[in-house]
Amino acid sequence: MPGRGLIVFEGTLAMADVQFGSSPTFPIGMSPHLWWPDDRAWCVATDIDLMTTYLGASGDCVDAVLASTDVEALRASVDQQVTWNGDTINPLPPYRR
Repeated sequence: MPGRGLIVFEGTLAMADVQFGSSPTFPIGMSPHLWWPDDRAWCVATDIDLMTTYLGASGDCVDAVLASTDVEALRASVDQQVTWNGDTINPLPPYRR
């Protein structure tokens, strides 16, 4: 991703929730945008500009995440929009309508 100034870190899964890189623009910092274990069994990627996080994994893993009540998860389709108006669960904020 040219011009983004991305940094690669390595660590444990527990570190995926760590906030880093705080600045006047992002006072609380940022969280990792890509998690990928050494065994490459799954990959989690959060869009850096939008609000969507994607999981690439086995069908059993995806089904377990979809069945979880701890996270909001939906199956994505190849034609699904990744913009605010593509969210079928959370309404657009009033200033975006």
